[in-house]
Amino acid sequence: MLLSIENIEDTLRSKFGKQVVEHGIKDGVKFLQRWSYLSSQVTRFHGAALARIQIPDIQYLLAEIAYGECGSGNKDKIHSKLLANLIHKSHFACFINQGLDTSFVQLFEETVIELSQMSQDEAIGFIVGLEAPAYQILQLLKQALVIVGISEMDVMMSEYFVIHDAVEKEHQESGHEAMEIIMNSGFDLSKIHKGGDLAINFLIKMIGDA
Repeated sequence: MLLSIENIEDTLRSKFGKQVVEHGIKDGVKFLQRWSYLSSQVTRFHGAALARIQIPDIQYLLAEIAYGECGSGNKDKIHSKLLANLIHKSHFACFINQGLDTSFVQLFEETVIELSQMSQDEAIGFIVGLEAPAYQILQLLKQALVIVGISEMDVMMSEYFVIHDAVEKEHQESGHEAMEIIMNSGFDLSKIHKGGDLAINFLIKMIGDA
């Protein structure tokens, strides 16, 4: 039985680890195609979740996460743009940028619709689920970038990685704070876990076989 916020986060990370991380990256181009798309669209998840939230303090936290993803007021620092700049260093860049299979675009769109119809505690759980494996994903991303010919030094020193590494902790703390507010407002942990599990299942489908 899940007894705490930490149990939920650990369970979500463990599921992602077993089904994705332990298998590693098989195709760096495929992984980067999918992650680039997610990076460019992820704030739509925050917007869909925000539409479900009635508690002002949680609205603030979700808006803060989205604002960070969008460069914190500097359009040149938008995370998806920084990632695109890094991918440009690869001689596989043209293949990575040629577009995503329509089935994955459809999966994303269906998930946005599903999120926009969740209860507010499930919606918070979904955002927490997206953020829970963030550092695991960052390591997979590093592997994929090295696979496509970008030196590890260039990856680690890139503006994308420096900023992303710094903000992920902030994002996880915001999600954690949101869950505490939800709990103090009398919501059920099982509903938060349900939303988080939906997010993990989405990530597994999106990047699990790349």
